[in-house]
Amino acid sequence: MNDCFKKRRARIGALTFGLAGLFLLAAIRLAMVVLVDGPRLSSLARSEHTTAMELTAVRGPIVDRNGKPLALSAEMRSVYARPRRLRENSTVAERAKLAAALRMAPADLEAELHRPAPFVWLKRHVAPENARAVEEMGLEGVGDLSEYKRFYPESNLAASVVGLAGMDGQGLSGVELQYDKLIRGEPVELRFYHDALGNPIFDSPLALKNAEPGARLELTIDSSIQSMAESYLAAQIEKSGAKRGSAVVLDPFTGEVLALANDYADRRADDGRLHNAAVQDAFEPGSTMKGILGAVALQDHVIDTTREIYCENGQWRVGGRAIHDDSPHQWLNLGGIIEVSSNIGAAKIALALGAQRFYQGLAAFGLGRKSGVDLPGEAAGLIRAPSTWRQIELADHGFGQGVAVTPIQLATAYAAIANGGIVMRPFVVRAAYDADGREILRHTPQALRRAVSPDAAHTMNQLLRGAVDGPEGTGRLARVADFTVAGKTGTAQMVNPATGTYYQSRLVASFVGFVPAEDPRMVILVVLYEVPHGHFGGLFAAPVFSEIAGDALAHLEIVPPAPSYETASLLPFGVSDNSDQHDEGAPESRSDSSVNTGFASVSAASGIVPEFRGLSLRAALDLARSRRIDVEISGSGYVVRQKPGPGAVLARPPAELTLMEKSEARPLPALTGSSSHQHRDHLNRVRVNRVRAAR
Repeated sequence: MNDCFKKRRARIGALTFGLAGLFLLAAIRLAMVVLVDGPRLSSLARSEHTTAMELTAVRGPIVDRNGKPLALSAEMRSVYARPRRLRENSTVAERAKLAAALRMAPADLEAELHRPAPFVWLKRHVAPENARAVEEMGLEGVGDLSEYKRFYPESNLAASVVGLAGMDGQGLSGVELQYDKLIRGEPVELRFYHDALGNPIFDSPLALKNAEPGARLELTIDSSIQSMAESYLAAQIEKSGAKRGSAVVLDPFTGEVLALANDYADRRADDGRLHNAAVQDAFEPGSTMKGILGAVALQDHVIDTTREIYCENGQWRVGGRAIHDDSPHQWLNLGGIIEVSSNIGAAKIALALGAQRFYQGLAAFGLGRKSGVDLPGEAAGLIRAPSTWRQIELADHGFGQGVAVTPIQLATAYAAIANGGIVMRPFVVRAAYDADGREILRHTPQALRRAVSPDAAHTMNQLLRGAVDGPEGTGRLARVADFTVAGKTGTAQMVNPATGTYYQSRLVASFVGFVPAEDPRMVILVVLYEVPHGHFGGLFAAPVFSEIAGDALAHLEIVPPAPSYETASLLPFGVSDNSDQHDEGAPESRSDSSVNTGFASVSAASGIVPEFRGLSLRAALDLARSRRIDVEISGSGYVVRQKPGPGAVLARPPAELTLMEKSEARPLPALTGSSSHQHRDHLNRVRVNRVRAAR
């Protein structure tokens, strides 16, 4: 009995110790699971029962300055699949039918379903009818969600400015990229539960989130002017045989870009959304550089409007190389050099200016540096350090060879001439508004620096009119009916990037100017790339300027300014030969005492020439009108000479008045290329050129 009891106790004890050991092992294992493997197992559990995907927010619209939409977002459906579940619960025929509904090849669908991923997109942004067809099939492992697709209601209008947004709502180019953080809004990561069979539970709390819509961008672009620029540019590319072209329209006083167009002869090669040639490509400006050179030379008092330069009858050798003009010329002043586009005259001014001062002047105008326009990928152009310029290179730079600028840079530089000497930062986005209409961004005009004085800018404005209105002006085709245009043509050879030399048969033709010259409202630049030989800027780029300017002025309802006294040569007052004979006792229509000239009153005797010397142009004209005297005006500023003199009887109209600015420019330094005695003799014969009636 005792032995039996002892054996039983031994078995119970062994069983107790065995069970205790098992419990101890289980406790240890549980502790290891909780403390060591717990985080990993929790994450695995969450991944088994939840799925996450990012839903993009609605991209904000992009509109032009008048509210016309250029980019919008529309709700679309996107179809996804859980590959393993779909393969296990469908036949090959059913999947082929699914591929047909999604307009996919069956092989492509099968390839997607065999990817090692728990979730795949089958088709993004499908039409609603296709999404409904998929839903009606009722296949397990297939679903669809709402997404937003970017589309451009005006097709490719302003494509290079607006840019492109990708499939997932990210900006790829243009303002879509530059302002992506504002436009794309706040995306949300959508997390939802699914059951053991993988069916999504979209009403779970994790799915109850909404993405924050993106901001609305308002551009400075005017769609009407943009359309004009694109249409005329495309037509001229086809007509001229150019490979591509760019056009820029700026407000010179604010820097607002009213239009920025790029076009290609082969439009299939680039629809303009991913590349912006007007901002990202540099070219040699050719003779358009002469306007900048002239302004810099006037600012530094290297030349004035009266001094003349010997232009060597069309050919001049510098540093062992010949510089040519299109036609032979001898003595030309700065206005003449601009009008006929003399390379030799420009080269001599550049040499007189010197490398350092010319370089500083170009930098002041913003050439060789980024303009700061709010578009991605802007190029800086290329202007080497002046210490590396050889004499021939300095001469070449004077007429725009050997330097490279972007179209937006050159347009901005001419805008500084138009507005009185201030370089304004160009910009394409005026404002941004959040989903509730609150303004979150506002761009205002920003002056970067002063390039030249108002006097130098005003003088250059007047001289640039000669390139368009002068009898030998190279830009005559840029004229706009009833308006005065100031501008400059440019033609330059293109560089072969493979050899570093110039192509002999590929040119860049350009024209840049502003209108109305008396009160500039817009600067317009037209550039045509890779035009055949002989296709000059004045023949092919200038007409595009005229077309854009004419239509844009009409669109903006800008009326022609009143005739400017500064551009008049002969001002008739409708006086007949016997106009000085009055009926005896008839009163004068206007007495001399009513003329506010700021000087002592003059004789009121009819036909007697009064004292004009010392009067401003406007005061002289008022006095002439009151005396019914026709006058012919030469120069600008204040009257310094008159013919006939005061007190003389005017036997035959008109009276000749010569004007000159009060401040005299310092003497012109010796210019290379003519003998010293030629320069001395010539500088002793300073002339005031008569302003022609056509100007």
